[in-house]
Amino acid sequence: MLKGLPAYLDGEVRLFNFAEEGIDHDSLEWFFAIQHELMAEWTENDKNGRSNKGFIHNQSMILEAFVKGRLYGLSMPETQMMYENVTPDDPHFMTSGFTCQTHYRFPVFCVVDENKRIDILWVAARMRRRGLGTRMVECLKTQGVVGARFVEGALPFWQRLGKVTSSTSHSQVVFDS
Repeated sequence: MLKGLPAYLDGEVRLFNFAEEGIDHDSLEWFFAIQHELMAEWTENDKNGRSNKGFIHNQSMILEAFVKGRLYGLSMPETQMMYENVTPDDPHFMTSGFTCQTHYRFPVFCVVDENKRIDILWVAARMRRRGLGTRMVECLKTQGVVGARFVEGALPFWQRLGKVTSSTSHSQVVFDS
């Protein structure tokens, strides 16, 4: 159990590949749930006058990762305590998919490149600072991060997980093995 989750979420947080068993109805539900989450956060930020930076503009990249089996998420298998306490609108999980609820899938995803380096790591604002991003990185056993830019406010997260090296042209996260 992650320290930032309520006691009724007492299952093990597990990594899953969105298209591990091929692209089917369930994997499409999860994919569209991610799109829904990104759009909901974008809309909420716009409504509250906050900056609308984020991954909504990376939908084609996320779709490509999904098709190529490089899109990962975190889930939790149902326990008795969850069965008794989780409601359809529980904010700890993705709130909807294309056609139905997607229970027990956390609003977090990660795109990795062919070398299992992180290209995108996104956690819904309502679930940040609860250990999900850290758990994702731990489960993937990744060696680092691709790219030069970090989302505003994310640099301290990456600094906690590894060693961030900087130069005038880029930043790179390198994890201690």
